[in-house]
Amino acid sequence: MKTKTFPLFSRILFLVFTLITVLSLTFLLIAYLSVIHFYQASTQLLNKDVASHIAKFTSPFEQDSLNKKKADSVFYQAMVISPSVEVYFLDTIGKVIYYHGTPGEIRLPTIPLENIREYLSRDGQSYIKGPDPRDPSEPKIFSAAIVQGKSGTLGYIYVILGSTEYRNVTHMLYKSHAGALLLQTFLFILFATIALTLLYVNRLQRNFKKLIGVLRKFETGDLTARFPDNEKNDLAPVTHAFNKMAGQLEDNIERLKKAEVERKDFTTNISHDLRTPLAIARGYAETLLLNLENNDINQYKKSEYSKLIISNIQTVEHMVQQLLDLSQMESAGLNLKKQPFVFSEIVQELVHSFSLASDEKKILIECINCENTAWIYADIHMMERVIQNLLTNAIKFTPENGQICISLNNHAGELIFLISNEGEAMSGPLLGWLEDNKTDSSSSRPHNHGLGLLIVKTILQLHNFPIKAEFKIDTGNIISFRMPITNPALS
Repeated sequence: MKTKTFPLFSRILFLVFTLITVLSLTFLLIAYLSVIHFYQASTQLLNKDVASHIAKFTSPFEQDSLNKKKADSVFYQAMVISPSVEVYFLDTIGKVIYYHGTPGEIRLPTIPLENIREYLSRDGQSYIKGPDPRDPSEPKIFSAAIVQGKSGTLGYIYVILGSTEYRNVTHMLYKSHAGALLLQTFLFILFATIALTLLYVNRLQRNFKKLIGVLRKFETGDLTARFPDNEKNDLAPVTHAFNKMAGQLEDNIERLKKAEVERKDFTTNISHDLRTPLAIARGYAETLLLNLENNDINQYKKSEYSKLIISNIQTVEHMVQQLLDLSQMESAGLNLKKQPFVFSEIVQELVHSFSLASDEKKILIECINCENTAWIYADIHMMERVIQNLLTNAIKFTPENGQICISLNNHAGELIFLISNEGEAMSGPLLGWLEDNKTDSSSSRPHNHGLGLLIVKTILQLHNFPIKAEFKIDTGNIISFRMPITNPALS
């Protein structure tokens, strides 16, 4: 099967090839210029006294003229000592007045004196180039000296440190030796870099293919597709991040599946809860209608049947309202209207409001430390709903002549609310569900239990108030929760 090449890696290869080529050529150019610069600077510094020695010992300048015989002798001696130099004699304005060669060789008859003067001012210690009378297009290194006479300056001795013949020879040697070496070095660097890049890109491409393979498995629905945890390569950060993301995604999908099952169970439970009072109300309504048609019912039964029908309908209405409240509490856009308040005040108010219902069943409600002045920071209306639902449940499941106990206690910076009631013990699943800190309380609610405790737990979860539930033989069912005590001045 033909190996597929990803366009990304082709572009990487092209980019590396171009980059290495440019960098190599740049390096070779810099190396060449550095060598030339070093050679010229060192040559100029080593030969800085050539012109001054000629001026001091064999100067052909005389007071009113130039001794050409002496000048020819200087040319001869200079050629013998160093064939690479060219000696020029200049007048006071820089005009070439004598040199060794034919008249047609001079292309710049007058030399500008700026570079010569700068060179002399620095005593030949600086790297300075000057114009070449034979080749003015390319400045050359030089040595220069001023010739003084009795009447002042007689002229200048200007020595080019690299004759045309010398440069031709050095260029030929450079091309045949240094140039070939540099070219070989360039080709070696280029081919070695390309070979190493090909190996690395090939390895990277193999890892990339593995990555694509796992991603395609995941794309086709294989949620268990993962990279080896011990795999170490250039894409390790990506593979580790993918493994983590895939694991979280798989967990979320499992939670959604479980939540869907729990939602269906919750719908079934609610349907059962709603069906019971509706069925009772319908049964009494049908019985009432049948008796009315047969004219076989007295006024007392009519009143009793009507009351039972209305009571069950009110139960349904109450459940529907609780469902609406619960839906609002579980919505993502719910904003708690928190404010500081004294919690005991709503407890006392609600205990007083439930006194009539408790008196009907001859139930004693005892409130211990209900004058507690601790402040909490919460949604006051929702916390009223919590106490209301807990009292409603307690009165509902406490037998006649029973007792309900409420207490408020401060402990370790928290206010602890506790309510207990005599009566039949709550089921184990209900106790476990109340203490479970799952966010989605409604979906895991035990079957055959009303919505009152579900609303209580949801509100407390929204406030992050931990809830605890238990049963004690001598006390009964106990539900408690903790609330951080706040300072109203800082809220």
